[in-house]
Amino acid sequence: MASMDVAIVDGQRTPPAPGLKGICERCEAQAQAKCGPIVRWHWAHAGRRHCDPWMENEGPWHKAWKEMFPFAWRENVRFDMATGEKHVADIQRPDGLVVELQNSPMPLDEMRSREQFYGERMIWIVNGESFRKHISIGVALPAPEHPLLEEYQLAMPIFGAQAALWLGYFRRADWNARTSTRDLMQLFHGKEFETLEGSHRGHHAWSWKRPREVWLHARRTVFLDFGGSGCLWALVNYKGHTGKAIYPVVRERFMQAALSGAQLDFDQPSSIAVPMAPWV
Repeated sequence: MASMDVAIVDGQRTPPAPGLKGICERCEAQAQAKCGPIVRWHWAHAGRRHCDPWMENEGPWHKAWKEMFPFAWRENVRFDMATGEKHVADIQRPDGLVVELQNSPMPLDEMRSREQFYGERMIWIVNGESFRKHISIGVALPAPEHPLLEEYQLAMPIFGAQAALWLGYFRRADWNARTSTRDLMQLFHGKEFETLEGSHRGHHAWSWKRPREVWLHARRTVFLDFGGSGCLWALVNYKGHTGKAIYPVVRERFMQAALSGAQLDFDQPSSIAVPMAPWV
């Protein structure tokens, strides 16, 4: 059976408590509160495994993230009036921003369906503890609009089972005249830009061995959660260049912004995305 944090009791969205019975807000199936001394308290959904195919079985990671947000923001049903489609958003702020929490691998078609359904006002938080050792954070990058980059194209990184940390700058004229980078002469290495005073806002080059490629194709900002209390790592477009950069976002500042209603679109510089020593 699917577990939930929210059910409808006497017409009200209600957390689980001993002895309560309610109904699922999405499909109106019966739900029973499970409040044992060992298992985490939750609502057990009767009749089917999941009434929403996008739901996944939840564990401590999901619970910890959800409990950082107000109860009223959790597990809200989103309804498409045009199609009749309904899905349960993990977190939905009062202003409509959706935060989707993802622990397990997900196929590309489902990721794209979710992004289309929830629209541009959504972000992903992905549990990256199982693959953190496969990710290497590389050199600090200049701001993408730095004047020295106007005539160059940055290409980064190479992904694969044996990926090595790699990036290169090429003249835009040469880049546009060719279909791949294999025949292009590398002009600069990112380390040459580390000494440019005031040029670094937090972007880093990076590599990912055996990547979960679905997240490289996301159209919404993806935050990788490697555990601990330090920071999240945001995958963002490096505007005007090829590939996504990665940069650290202080976890505490992220939550302050999320709870205050601040913008969480990290394709633009943000006051909560600050330069810091890369995690290795």
